[in-house]
Amino acid sequence: MVEWTLVALLSYGFPSYFDVEQQINAAVIIDKSIEIKEDPYLMVAIAWVESRIKSGRVSKTGDYGIFQINYRFWGKRFGYRSSKKFLVDMSSPGHSVVAAAVVLKSMRKYKTCKGLNLPACYNGGPGWQKSKNKTKIMSYVNKVHKMRLLFQRNYPGWKHR
Repeated sequence: MVEWTLVALLSYGFPSYFDVEQQINAAVIIDKSIEIKEDPYLMVAIAWVESRIKSGRVSKTGDYGIFQINYRFWGKRFGYRSSKKFLVDMSSPGHSVVAAAVVLKSMRKYKTCKGLNLPACYNGGPGWQKSKNKTKIMSYVNKVHKMRLLFQRNYPGWKHR
């Protein structure tokens, strides 16, 4: 794992504001995203907006880990009985990117989640358009798209490995 991580870190460029933890987590997210056929730019952008690509994060709304996946909703569906175990797994970049991909896949079934609205559904669910937090959700969407485009423009090598 250490050897692979070093190779990934050397082969990818990262923004200068990424610390070592963020670089390692991003490298794993990129590789795993490519492996599971998800857009690595979108996945790193979501992780950036959700947690700044940092492990161990827990929000006051019960969202856990790098991708800030909600324990009460998704943890139960994934079969977790312990929020501590959920936090450990959601703080692992390889494990959490797969969980986030499952969330995205389930959202892609809804008309309200098509195209550029996918991050809105990731953040607010398929009924996001009727949410009292619609303005915050749209702000979230704009941040994700801005970061995705920035990463695509500045780090074209993330797509090819």
